[in-house]
Amino acid sequence: MLVRNWMRADPITIGGDTLVVEAKRLLTENSLHALPVVESGKLRGLVTRHILLRAGHYVMRTQDPDELDYFATRLKVKDIMVRNPATVEASDTMQHCLRKGRQLGVAQFPVMEEGQVVGIISANEIFQLAAHCLETHP
Repeated sequence: MLVRNWMRADPITIGGDTLVVEAKRLLTENSLHALPVVESGKLRGLVTRHILLRAGHYVMRTQDPDELDYFATRLKVKDIMVRNPATVEASDTMQHCLRKGRQLGVAQFPVMEEGQVVGIISANEIFQLAAHCLETHP
C-alpha cells in the first residue's frame, strides 16, 4: 500500500506571510490538521492545528491586550511553523510512513514527489487505512 493511494491529494498550501488567524480559519473550514507552508514552489514549513491551539492558549492565558491584538492582526505563520518538516514520498509504503511517524512522534506529513508537495497524510488517513485492513481481514 503506497502513500499516494491514501494521502489527501492537492492540499491547500499557504505562504509564510499568511496571518495565523487565516491559517486557523482554513484548517477549521476544511477539517484539516495541517497546512504545508510553500514559498516559490518549495516546502518551507508546516503549521498544525496543535501549534495554532497552543499559540492561542498562550495568548488567552496571559490576557494581555497587546498580545491579543498582535495574535489577531499581525502574527504570521512563518513565526510559529515547524521549519523543514519531516516528509514522506508519494511512492513510500504506508508501513514506512507509519514507522517514520512513530519514530519522530509526528501525526502528519507533507507528501512529496519530485520536490513538490503533492499531498498530505495525517492520522485521519492512517485511521482509514486501519479500518480498511480490519474490514478486509476479519
